[in-house]
Amino acid sequence: MDFIDRHAVTHGVYGWWFDNRLPLVPRNGCIERDGKHLLYIGIAPPKDRPERRGGPTPVKSRLWRNHLRGTVRSSTLRHSLAALLEQELELAFWRVERNRVRMDRHHEDKLSEWIATHAAISVVQHDEPWSLEEMLVRNGPPLPLNLSMSGHPFRSTLSNLRRALGRN
Repeated sequence: MDFIDRHAVTHGVYGWWFDNRLPLVPRNGCIERDGKHLLYIGIAPPKDRPERRGGPTPVKSRLWRNHLRGTVRSSTLRHSLAALLEQELELAFWRVERNRVRMDRHHEDKLSEWIATHAAISVVQHDEPWSLEEMLVRNGPPLPLNLSMSGHPFRSTLSNLRRALGRN
């Protein structure tokens, strides 16, 4: 997060890189660097949500609040990772109003620890990140963990794993 502050990244696209400990995810054609593969990209702020004045930058806030310390309800990425790591981390789920998936804080913390150990983040400043995100997801390298706008063949497998959480 210090990088974001030092380089004044406010709006942009961020990439999530994972080592080979993330099960099931195909990595063919994915960009690799330092033993990790780029498997997901996201943006901040979203196109439909204006920036809040006086708080942390949208990029820093989104990464910290939603992905690093958030919940499976607040982050599509965390939801996907939880589905992929359910057995390995012995995660437990239940469903609440409108059929949304939940985990208790202990299991969210286990997921956060796994992310801290096995993932890395890259960030690029862009004033209209939604346009770059769409171009990358539709025309860029394979991004098997992106669901929105994605035509990746792993999309249906990942969607089914996510849908099955908390239904036992």
